[in-house]
Amino acid sequence: MSKFEDLCKAYAAARKEYRDSCQACQEFSEIFVRGMSDYFECPVSNEKGKFDGNGELHFNASLTLWENPELPEESEREEVTVSLSVRRVIDNYILTVYPWMREFKILIDEPAHFEEAYDYIFDRLKETYLYRDGFGF
Repeated sequence: MSKFEDLCKAYAAARKEYRDSCQACQEFSEIFVRGMSDYFECPVSNEKGKFDGNGELHFNASLTLWENPELPEESEREEVTVSLSVRRVIDNYILTVYPWMREFKILIDEPAHFEEAYDYIFDRLKETYLYRDGFGF
């Protein structure tokens, strides 16, 4: 094999690793948002994400809050969007919650890792409303 062919082989391997990592991050985001929907006990949508140059997936999870969820058609509502990113590091995922820049190391088969991230998101969203002082209403 020539040096050129050896470089091409290394390039091909790196591209495959990048594509595999991107696919894994996309699948993780779908799993994370489905779990978030279960955690919040309401529909949560996963907006299509975008990859940065380092293979980190930036995506949004959105849910709609109702002033009276039992009568949504008669209630004020607000769509809440949580901005997230995920990158794969070996067999772990590093999830970042924006704008707080809080990172979570998540193993895909460890529900407690997901729960910690969901708890954090819940607490930040609730604090936003508890300490809003009427802003925006």
